[in-house]
Formats: sequence, structure tokens, C-alpha cells
Amino acid sequence: MSKQEIITLSNGLRLAIDHMKDVETVSIGVFVNTGSRYENPDLNGISHFLEHMAFKGTKKRNARQIAEEFEGIGGRINAYTSKERTVYYAKVLKQHAEFAVEFLADILQNSTFDKTELEKERGVILQEIAMTNDTPDDIIFDYFQETAYPKQALGRSILGPVKNIKKFNRDDFLNYIGGQYNYQNMAIVAAGNIKENDLVKWTKKYFTALGNNKIKAPEAGKYLGGDFRKNKKLEQINLVMGFRGLSYLDPNYYSAQILAMILGGGMSSRLFQEVREHRGLAYSIYAFNYTNSDSGLFGIYAGTTPEKTNELISATADEIKKICEKISDAELKRVKTQFEAGLLMAKESTSARMQKLGNDILSLGKIQTDFEIRKKITAVKKSDVANLAQKIFVGSKSTFAAIGKISVIARES
Repeated sequence: MSKQEIITLSNGLRLAIDHMKDVETVSIGVFVNTGSRYENPDLNGISHFLEHMAFKGTKKRNARQIAEEFEGIGGRINAYTSKERTVYYAKVLKQHAEFAVEFLADILQNSTFDKTELEKERGVILQEIAMTNDTPDDIIFDYFQETAYPKQALGRSILGPVKNIKKFNRDDFLNYIGGQYNYQNMAIVAAGNIKENDLVKWTKKYFTALGNNKIKAPEAGKYLGGDFRKNKKLEQINLVMGFRGLSYLDPNYYSAQILAMILGGGMSSRLFQEVREHRGLAYSIYAFNYTNSDSGLFGIYAGTTPEKTNELISATADEIKKICEKISDAELKRVKTQFEAGLLMAKESTSARMQKLGNDILSLGKIQTDFEIRKKITAVKKSDVANLAQKIFVGSKSTFAAIGKISVIARES
């Protein structure tokens, strides 16, 4: 297969396809380089709210027609919002690819923000916030992020506070689209049985109503760390222990991913084997490496009963200490094999390949080949992972967040 290239139109909009001639479907995504970290405190939550409103009526289609037309062709359409981007995506049979491009263009450019639909969706999002607040293994990550990045855009919730959701109006959405949704800040990508010329032609035909002004860079993330504990009547204590991590642009990015996998990335990982299998202290425990364009968080999540919490924290600390001292050849080989398998399995999914294209364009400004990724993974040595472990676990202030019966947790945790 030839190397995928980024096509840049005259207005700055970037396109790319991953052609898969032997499949019957196409996945198409519109990636917008904006999310909750681009919001000031008064607008916190608007990126996510706007993503919801895109499906609630345009100049051409009402909310019911949006649902019925897409499902009428057997297609799937959805969206999500993160700290740094908002993504709208669809999967259709190959003969409906042009319809999908037109449909995505319509909901992004022509939303009417009808007052009745806005009030309905306001209620839906308030319910989503309430559901998150009542789900400790969800809300703990908001507390963790806010503790790591206090009083900063990166530390604020993607959903936003209730007071903001209650006040957003049509003008707020129109102004936000005008400032953030523009050609230079977007990428349109497709994977599946679609030709490059067709995607270019349809994009030029339907994406005609946005601006191309340069957007303001987001507030830089400043990791500070800290300690957050919230008392709540729960059967378990949910906690996250974390440290300053790396951005996805850092040369040691893959070393950090491998470190997370060895420490707590699956059933064979150290934390799973010691904390769950050997000691029976938790049902769920894992490590993660959250990355942003300029910063990152390396963390460990666990949920356990109050009487086992301090032992779990102590056991986790022991595993952190051990991984700074030694990493085995077998562990490194196993994790590299997992990465290789993950890359190959993703090749079978038009959705996964579409997501990779969009993320590559917005994150890296180029498309990484699988060969390039495998080369970077293969190049990681045990010493790279051990040195990075030292840097992460010893070289920065920790972040601790817990919710539940926190009175049982030792203060030095």
C-alpha cells in the first residue's frame, strides 16, 4: 500500500484517506482541534454541549430527521469531546459515502440551535453530569485532573459545571463555532472503500460555510500535583495515584506507554498480578499514561474496600519502587508483542484506521506509518523504561485523589 499523504486545500483544510479496496464500508471523521482546554471558566462545558447540539436540528433537517435519515441507510453516526479535540464520525456502506460527508457538513455548519431542542439537550447534559457525579470510578478522574492542574483549563471537567450548562444560549454556540470551528483547525479523514479524489470533491462541495482564521493557542498546562479526598458513603474507595507524565510529542512517548503496560496494562502486568491475583486487594487496578500536546499524567487507578485501602496503596508503592530498579527482558518482549498485535488488529477496522488518521494529523501534523511506529517501539530498551520510571516516580510531586470512606486512609498516602 502506498504511503498516506495529507492533502491541504486552498482554505487550509486538511484531508487524508486510508484506502481499503476489499471492504464494503467507509468510516469518515471530522476532527476539530478544540476541546475543554480551549475554554475559559465561563465557557467551560461548551465544547461538549455543542457536540450534542450538532444532532438537534439544522436548516435542512430537524432532530428526528437527523436520526431517521442516517439510520435509514444502515449507518452509524456519533461524536465525542476530549480535552483537546471534538470529533464527529460516521460509518456507512461504501455507496453512501457522499451522503455521510454531506450529512457531517450539514450538522457542523448549519445547526439552528432551536430553543426547544436546546432546552431538551440542556436537561440531557445535566442528567449526564448527575450520572457522572454518582459514578465514583468516573468522577474520580475529574478530581484527579483538577488536583494535578488546579485552576487551569486542563484541570477543568469536559462536561463543565452545572451553572454554565444552565446559562449557555444560542449566541454562545454561534460565537464558539465562529472562533474555533474553522478550516485551519480541522481535518477530514476517511478509511475504507473510498477514493481520494471523491473525498476531495465532496469536501469542496459541502464544506463551504466555515472561516479560516487562526485560533488562539490554549493555556499551557502547568502540572502542580496535590492531595484531594472526598468523603462519600460508598462500598469502595476509588483512588488515583499519579505523577507528571509526558506529552505525545515527547521522544520518550513509547517508553512511557511501555512503562504503563508493564506496570499495570493487562492481566500479566505487575500490579494486576500482585494486587489482584496474589493479594486479592482489588477487582480493578491499572496504570495509564494520559497525554496532551504539552504535558501528560502518568497514573494508577484502583477501587477497593476501605479495610484494604492502605495495604493496596503500600503494595502499589512497592511495585513502583521495584520497577525503578529492574525490568526483565521477558516483560519488555511481551509488551512489545502486545503493541504489535494491537497495530495489526486495528488494521482490520475502518473506524480504528480513520481515528488514527485524524489523530495523526492534529497531533503530529503528519501521518505515521505502521513501520515508523514499530521502529520506535522496537528501539525502546530496558534502560530507557527504567530511566523514565526514575524520572516520573522520583522526579515530580505526586497527585493523589480518593473518594469514599477516606477517614481510613493514612495521611502520608
